[in-house]
Amino acid sequence: MYGARLFLTIGCLFMATAFISAIAYTAEAYGSLAQALASTLSCALVALLIAHLLNRRPGRTAFLVLLCLFGLSARIVWILWNDAPPSSDFLFIYHAAREAASGRFEFTDSAYFADFPYRIGFAMYEAGIIRLFGGDSLLALKILGALFGMGTTVILYFTGARLFNETCGRIASCFYAFYLPNIVMSSVLTNQHLSIFLFFLGVSLLLKRRGSLLPWLLAGLAIGCGQLIRPIGAIYLAAVVLFASLEVWKKLREGRRRKAWRQAGMLLAMIGVYACVQWAANVSLLNAGVTQHAMTGGDKYWKFMVGLNAETDGQWNQADAQYASGYARGAERQNAELDLIKERLADTSEVAALMGRKLTMMWGSGDAAAYWSLERSGRWQVEHTLSMAERPQYAILCGFALFAMIALWRAGMYRGPLLYILLLLLYAGAYLAIENQTRYRLDLLPSVVLLMSYGLWQTYVAIQKAAASFDQKSDQSAGGLGV
Repeated sequence: MYGARLFLTIGCLFMATAFISAIAYTAEAYGSLAQALASTLSCALVALLIAHLLNRRPGRTAFLVLLCLFGLSARIVWILWNDAPPSSDFLFIYHAAREAASGRFEFTDSAYFADFPYRIGFAMYEAGIIRLFGGDSLLALKILGALFGMGTTVILYFTGARLFNETCGRIASCFYAFYLPNIVMSSVLTNQHLSIFLFFLGVSLLLKRRGSLLPWLLAGLAIGCGQLIRPIGAIYLAAVVLFASLEVWKKLREGRRRKAWRQAGMLLAMIGVYACVQWAANVSLLNAGVTQHAMTGGDKYWKFMVGLNAETDGQWNQADAQYASGYARGAERQNAELDLIKERLADTSEVAALMGRKLTMMWGSGDAAAYWSLERSGRWQVEHTLSMAERPQYAILCGFALFAMIALWRAGMYRGPLLYILLLLLYAGAYLAIENQTRYRLDLLPSVVLLMSYGLWQTYVAIQKAAASFDQKSDQSAGGLGV
């Protein structure tokens, strides 16, 4: 499959960029390239030791029980220790959820939800939890977020085992469970905890019994629900369509027309379920009087206008916010934003340089989870320590993922891993054009972790083979000397 090999090549280049950027930003944070390399190498050695232990014990059931117990405990301890109040967008959505739980929906007419009506879905989810548990339900919302995070961990275990082998599944789930930003973000009311779980549940269903229609229908349902929580479902849908199209084309070339058209039909069925979920959610909210705005409406150009601002490297800024607020909401504002987008796209060399900077910053710079979790706590030293500890963790994640890409390319392993590679590439490509933050890369962290697990496994196997070869030569030498 030439298309698959092409995407794997692009994936290698992407992960090489991410790894080099991660090392460079780590060196900047530590103030020394030697210290950055030493910390990354130390972290890699620890990862190899963990891979060795996971390869030998415990049994599958014991592993899953221990993983869920310790992973969830780490999150709950962090939530209880760091009782972080909601802030920024998280606070707007939480206040809206409390109003919705009381039967008041005036918040949907506010400027915030009129511009970004897709956030109503997550607000209604939080409202349901508040109605269920009563009070402010902050703790319940955070613990549920932690449970969804552990749910993603379990999905990664079974996905890694299915794509590669049992040990890869263990490595992927273990790394995801104890990756510091995942734990630290547990005290933040972000929609990412639930959306990541739903999106990757949907994708994982497509790897199971590919000839059966039911997994495709359930995948459409899961990805559709994920879109209601976080509006990046189109990226997942595009990746699945591209992946399935390559499969259909391969079958047609091999003369398996019936199987090709059957797969095309299942893909269309999945898209149909996804579309029905969006339609049903919009119609239900509109008919119930919750909102007068479709969740697919709102300010369509804001994210692109900010993302193409070369002066701020595509990040949120006050100047763009003031520019947009100077125009009446609706067509007038969107036309003004579109004019500014066209102006920023006019200088192609500057746009290319901007996208290069955005790519390295988004996929190489330090994660902001500690900031979001601790910004109101005054624990600046803890935030700094966590940020420094995250750096080598992320660097080895990119390094082993790069090695996995190379190994997959050489081995010609295209089928299952290709779907996750397409997801990663399409997501990274989308954020070249829109507003970016490092916390957004958590959305596709499971894809990188799956690749990392295979790269770490391949490294571990290579070391084992080298050690066995060395022992064999040593034995032969000893025999030749008559020892």
